[in-house]
Amino acid sequence: MTTPITSLQKAYIRLLDGSSAAMTIASAHMGPGAFVGVPWQNLTFVDCDFAGDGNIKLASMSGCNFIDCRFLAPHHDFGVMTDVRFTRCRSVGRSIVGGGDGSTGVLFQDCGFEGGGSAPAAHEGIGCMGEVTFRHCTGRGEVLVAGTRLTIDNCQFSDMTFAIGRQRKRGTPLAATVLIDNSQGTGVWRMVDCRMKTSHIQNSSFEQIVNDSSECEA
Repeated sequence: MTTPITSLQKAYIRLLDGSSAAMTIASAHMGPGAFVGVPWQNLTFVDCDFAGDGNIKLASMSGCNFIDCRFLAPHHDFGVMTDVRFTRCRSVGRSIVGGGDGSTGVLFQDCGFEGGGSAPAAHEGIGCMGEVTFRHCTGRGEVLVAGTRLTIDNCQFSDMTFAIGRQRKRGTPLAATVLIDNSQGTGVWRMVDCRMKTSHIQNSSFEQIVNDSSECEA
């Protein structure tokens, strides 16, 4: 059972004030709140529900942790993310939870993503337009996003879409370094308009990879 964040006065004020004071926010439902243009720093969310479309659109996020949280088909923009960790989190339904260009140190560990039966050919999803690692994660029917570096370590994904890098037709070009290790892919892995610098795959297996107009950095 979670409590609307607007009913947790101290936590709600902290999320709006842009300060760097450390705080742990537990068992909150973030859907009723609106957080636009503010930075989040040194926050830990435990057992919280994230939902809503556009109600979280941050300037930046740094030094934050999400533990045992649920992302219920939200559309959230976390701005430029620095040293942000998601541990044992779950997404349910088509979820967009991401950071912008220049994000670094973003880690999803022991997380599960359940977007549905198959992922759409989309460019928005879970991850960031910088450097992101997925470690010991599972997923089906979701879109994972990386801008300049993608590491997939000991994961099991089925029928996923990957939006890696950025081609010029979508804005400032980005080329990603990709490392996939000890991971298994079942169903279709779809690469949508990807732009990669290098790709290294080891100790991994896949049923089918579909390349939709992807390219390598010239």
